[in-house]
Amino acid sequence: MSAPETATAFWVVNPTKGELRREKLTSPAHDEVRVRTLYSGVSRGTESLVFNGRVPESEFSRMRAPFQSGRVSCPG
Repeated sequence: MSAPETATAFWVVNPTKGELRREKLTSPAHDEVRVRTLYSGVSRGTESLVFNGRVPESEFSRMRAPFQSGRVSCPG
């Protein structure tokens, strides 16, 4: 079975509004693995704050995950 070239990602586009987007995957490095997931969720903590547009602007850069696409900000 060959590895997929794209994945489905959840993007917050406005407070309380998200959308699914196709993202191109890069090949894993020699010390990395690719994990296929079937389900995911939004945590009641940090992810819920981001989804609801409740992250203070002063925390945007500090809350950004190391491999995250986009920014921690929520237009709206």
